[in-house]
Amino acid sequence: MNNLSCFIMDDEQGAVETLSQLLHNYAPHLTIAGTANSVKQALEFLSGHGVDILFLDIKMKQESGFDLLKQLPENKAHVIFVTAHDEYGIQAIKFSATDYLLKPVMPKDLIAAVHKVGQQKNSQTEQLAMLLQSYQHQRDNTQKRIALPDQHEIKYMLIENIVCCAADNSYTSFYISAESSPIIVSKPISEYEQILSVYGFIRIHQSWLINRNHIDSFKKADGGYLIMDNGMSVPVSRQRKHLLKEL
Repeated sequence: MNNLSCFIMDDEQGAVETLSQLLHNYAPHLTIAGTANSVKQALEFLSGHGVDILFLDIKMKQESGFDLLKQLPENKAHVIFVTAHDEYGIQAIKFSATDYLLKPVMPKDLIAAVHKVGQQKNSQTEQLAMLLQSYQHQRDNTQKRIALPDQHEIKYMLIENIVCCAADNSYTSFYISAESSPIIVSKPISEYEQILSVYGFIRIHQSWLINRNHIDSFKKADGGYLIMDNGMSVPVSRQRKHLLKEL
């Protein structure tokens, strides 16, 4: 990977120094162009300097990393959030496929996050718009799209068009209306169950997450299975048949 520059924003100076040391030890190709302890300081620096990666704390005393991004509409840098506990922020980040690190930051996680920067081919302007949309709308369940990163690109899909999801160990296959092939994402289905449950998705089987709006019929034969409106057959586990009654 070519030499890259980065910027760190965290209201705790100790956290800035810890991350700086980790980058020095495990990502020596990254140049730390600057640091800040507030959004104001960050804006003053970034208004005159371009960087490749932003390491941003999500939840600070009176502000957040999102407050900075809202004032950087033309941001072209990759965003890697660093957080200790902000579950709401993490959910928004997962929607937008933006990388994040949990404190205390582990070297292997930092190395993996930085490596992803070199792998992503999507537009950072588009990703930022998606990220801000997720953060602003997730709380009232008006999120329209979800970002699905496969091996080559990030695809932004309408949630309502997802018929069902199938688990394969640590991978999840998304079956989309009018799409002939599934989109395979290297994240477990449990992560998407948590995200999509408020949009009508039900874990009907250990290996299957279905969109209730795409159910066509229920067949009682062979222990019971669903027919989705794209023609797929999805098994229903004995322990979860009660969910059908609740529908």
